Amino acid sequence: MAAYKPEGITVGGEDLQHYLLSSLHRLQGEVVERLRVRLPVYGKLPAEQLTGDVTRMVRRGINGFAQVLTDGQMPGPEQLAELSGSAARRAEEGLPAEAVVAAYFLGARLCVDEVAARARGEDLAALTTLHRLILEYLQLVTTAVTAGYLQEMRSTAGERHSAQQLLLNALLEGRADSATASGAGPPLPPGYLVLSLSLSLAPHPDERAPDVDPAVAAQRKLRRVRTELDLHTRGAALTSLTTDGGIALLPCETDPDGLTPAHWDNTAQLTTHLERAAGSPVHAAAVPALPRDIPEACPVAAELTHIATASARPPGLYRLEDLAIEYQLSRPGPARDHMARLLDPLHGHHDLLLTLSTYLRHDADRRRTAQNLNVHPNTVLYRLRRITDLTGMDATRPADVPTLHAALTCRTLRQAPDTGHH
Repeated sequence: MAAYKPEGITVGGEDLQHYLLSSLHRLQGEVVERLRVRLPVYGKLPAEQLTGDVTRMVRRGINGFAQVLTDGQMPGPEQLAELSGSAARRAEEGLPAEAVVAAYFLGARLCVDEVAARARGEDLAALTTLHRLILEYLQLVTTAVTAGYLQEMRSTAGERHSAQQLLLNALLEGRADSATASGAGPPLPPGYLVLSLSLSLAPHPDERAPDVDPAVAAQRKLRRVRTELDLHTRGAALTSLTTDGGIALLPCETDPDGLTPAHWDNTAQLTTHLERAAGSPVHAAAVPALPRDIPEACPVAAELTHIATASARPPGLYRLEDLAIEYQLSRPGPARDHMARLLDPLHGHHDLLLTLSTYLRHDADRRRTAQNLNVHPNTVLYRLRRITDLTGMDATRPADVPTLHAALTCRTLRQAPDTGHH
């Protein structure tokens, strides 16, 4: 847009830029006071910051617009760079972005209100020009301010992410002592909860929608899961996650022996929140560990998650004591082979194996199983009877359910390569 030469813009018989500059001291004081009253974050700032940096920011804004009224020229790169730098410092100090931008708009509004109150009937054209110029000015200023603020936030976030990644790598590699000795961050917590997550059992509905990019939907799911982990954790949650799952290290305020039932209840609630965030079932396994023991705890947690899914356990949180039998039977040897052979009669009957695992995963609920398989409940009942005829085990009988869980685990692990066992 071509620069407009606002020669002799007067309102109420007074030159506008002269009025603003002559009223600068009073106007900047009123703007700062309005910021303090209307935006609580400013009211909590130290007095020296209000009278110092904030007042300078307001004065710069009024001066900048007065200059526009002087020659019609909008701020150039140098002036906009100063505004960006100021916004970056506000970001570094932790002032919210909306509070920084609001200062410019509130100052502009106060100046316009002051001028409008002095207007006469013949000042309509001048007021129209004033509004056009101040809107263009605010557009440039807020763009520069937002860019400076976001650049600082990205830089800070990048540094924080790098520090967290270095700490995560050190813990996973058994270098917990070197991580604290470096002095690069806060001291390590007394312990961590190693949380292994499986998010791949069922994708979020968005990932299956024909008009939605599944990769984008999966990344959005992953971002929601990470956000939920951060909300749950007082310290930083260190994560190594993909859209299928992975490991999260949650800092604890006590060592592994000091965890209480309330802590485990809280972690179970976290799993429920993660399911809601993912929009799909989540199997999670938790292993408490001292920082130096994390390299040994991670494979155990990952294997427990695998066992929970392989044994057709319902989604939720699992600990070693919940899956101790299946975990022990998962070790290669004659016991695992024996348990796996219990389901050999179902070989070639994919529909029966799928029905069995779905039925157990849905807590022996025939209707939910039928709904998941898109068949009639009577079909589920017929297939369960066929399984009993072929294997001698009845999935509707509670006494047989643990054996079936163990058999499914051993069958799945026998078919997969033996990895991760110690």
